[in-house]
Amino acid sequence: MNLKIGIDNCKPGWKIILKQIGVSFSKCSLLSSISPEEYSVIIITETHNTKENEVIDDYASSGGAVLYSDNTTLESVSYKIKNVSTLYSQENTPFAQIGLADIFSTIKIPISKELHLIDVGLKITSSNIRNSLILPFNVNDLILSFNSRRKKFYANRKELPSEIVSEVSKGKLRKIVEIALEYLHHKRDLPFVHLWHQPYVDKNLFIFRLDTDFCSKQDANEMYDICKKNNISTTWFLDTDSKDRIVNYASMENQEMAIHCDNHFIYDTFEENYDNIKNADKKLKKSGIKANGFAAPFGDWNSSLDEALQKMELKYSSEFALDYDDLPFYPYHENNFSDVLQIPIHPISLGRLRRSHFTEEEMLQYYIDIIEEKIRSEEPVLIYHHPHHKHLAVFEKVIQYINSNNYGNMNMLEFCDWWRNKYELNPVFEYENNIISAKYSSDEVFIRVSTRKCYAILQKGEYQISESGLELHPKIKFKNDVKRIRKFHWRDILYNYESKRSKKAFK
Repeated sequence: MNLKIGIDNCKPGWKIILKQIGVSFSKCSLLSSISPEEYSVIIITETHNTKENEVIDDYASSGGAVLYSDNTTLESVSYKIKNVSTLYSQENTPFAQIGLADIFSTIKIPISKELHLIDVGLKITSSNIRNSLILPFNVNDLILSFNSRRKKFYANRKELPSEIVSEVSKGKLRKIVEIALEYLHHKRDLPFVHLWHQPYVDKNLFIFRLDTDFCSKQDANEMYDICKKNNISTTWFLDTDSKDRIVNYASMENQEMAIHCDNHFIYDTFEENYDNIKNADKKLKKSGIKANGFAAPFGDWNSSLDEALQKMELKYSSEFALDYDDLPFYPYHENNFSDVLQIPIHPISLGRLRRSHFTEEEMLQYYIDIIEEKIRSEEPVLIYHHPHHKHLAVFEKVIQYINSNNYGNMNMLEFCDWWRNKYELNPVFEYENNIISAKYSSDEVFIRVSTRKCYAILQKGEYQISESGLELHPKIKFKNDVKRIRKFHWRDILYNYESKRSKKAFK
């Protein structure tokens, strides 16, 4: 049978998520019957007529599995409508690892005797009769949101770091969908198979980004010495206000150089953004630097910036006001997908920790905690630093911790090229007589296969599934006090004021 996801309308937000996860999927027609052998799960994102609902019901009653979301309204079901800023997962549910998910949106909670809440905090509902889950929010609209706001991030201390980031927790939404699909496959006693998020079978990926605004030559060279000594290839996003410093960056070996800015500001118009990036690119090229990537000042993003990046034919960019702590994707705006890959990172820099009065020991522990959390969530580690913020010894210890824990290292261009290759794949996953077959046209991309209790990272090919040969799923570390990071604090107002004042200085 096919381990393939069917979807009634592959809206752009859904395409982003399904490509991030790496499942086999296609649009499915509801005009005629659907066999559970044809699709392992179908996703319903719209309200359908009676005949189409009968097709869905027949598929589900025959053993198929259904995930409902977006604007779906089910027959004979009433709904409770609420405006919600943040949802919190509950302990000991399939979604416990989510923690909090910011949505700042309306949710629809279905109410019926045939339904029950499988996670009370996230308001995710399951059927008592069939294999189905109902997500209460509009996944497509939330993934396509461009809104941003200041958020605090978790740490084991009272005063928390904050940054202006994407309003919607898009990485958490993607993870909710991934867990839902995995859960529904397992309810059907099927393995869940998707392309692996990382370029290694036996280790995790570490990417280190450096933003060089206001960075002295001495700070840059000290940071470079740490990277070189520890054999780390880093991506440096360069400001271009000093020819002397550009020449210095051009001499660095095994490091990627990319564009940060000429003037440290992101504009509202295409023309101003294009001129700013073009001027920076010209200066870099004079020193022999070919830039393929971009990271915006202040982590800002807008559609005019993306248009400028596309005209510059850059391969990727990285802006946490668009997304953070997530997997790469192509942004969608003006009815088109961008050609510029977005590579989200963890948005808290050491400067934000310093502003929140962290000691160096607390700074180091903060990043170690982020690394450990990424291991549990099976995602790459992407963190960043401004060398002019000093405390370089902290990141030397972070890098040493990475190297001692068998991480693979790439710069952002290398990861971009690998992900673009992965994105173009159209995998075929099949399952018959306890044997999985995975077919696609790359030897550099692997698959993740999971059963109810275990998982494995494998090369493409055929495998007989035996739980005795697989790894146990990572243990969930549930944070009982995570709600405190969304409590208002007067410093939020102060930091917003400081941010606006800083931007005005460059406008």
